[in-house]
Amino acid sequence: MQLKRLFSNLLQNALQYTSKGGTVIVSLVKLERLVAINVQDNGIGIAPEHLTLIFNRFWRADQARSQREGGLGLGLAIANAIARTHGGDIIVTSEVGVGSCFQVRLPLAS
Repeated sequence: MQLKRLFSNLLQNALQYTSKGGTVIVSLVKLERLVAINVQDNGIGIAPEHLTLIFNRFWRADQARSQREGGLGLGLAIANAIARTHGGDIIVTSEVGVGSCFQVRLPLAS
């Protein structure tokens, strides 16, 4: 149930911050001892100076506030906490105006 919430949060963000007609791609790659799930979009992107802040509870960029009403700024913090609870992490790459990729890395079950 927690992993469902993690990916639901990432997908909701990708869809909300990608313009109509944009693209959201979900892919999965099995690596040696982990699985990497990418949620990639061609949405508004995240400024470099904000990348270190996006997993903080209640934090939202000004640009994001102007794009969307509602929300508390908890979705990414929750997603990150769930990934860590499962022994994984989330890596983010993003460029303003180009899009973002959230890669969730989780260990494979033994």
